[in-house]
Amino acid sequence: MDTLRRRAEMVRSWRRWSEKIAEAVGEVAPEAEVYVFGSVVRGEAVGGSDVDILIIVDKLPRGVLERAEIKESIVEKAGLPYYHPFQMHLVTREEAESYFERAGDWIIKIR
Repeated sequence: MDTLRRRAEMVRSWRRWSEKIAEAVGEVAPEAEVYVFGSVVRGEAVGGSDVDILIIVDKLPRGVLERAEIKESIVEKAGLPYYHPFQMHLVTREEAESYFERAGDWIIKIR
């Protein structure tokens, strides 16, 4: 199976993978909340879609590099392959407000 097909399969099984990501987030930041939003929640995802994951952490470093390190730790702990379709939005509660506004009712709490 080629990479694009594997990635498309991960999009189709986004619920299972989102649970794995939520478990990994719990290891990295036990107080964090995890949500899924976007095309997969609306039922509009296609094979080339990404899966938007909103991760809310109250005490989050401001620096981009520090946040990237946290994301990479989550990717490793969740066992995501390099071609994974998950776009992780790592934000503070204040930063999350704009995501909730844009998502409206199309957001699901995972953790």
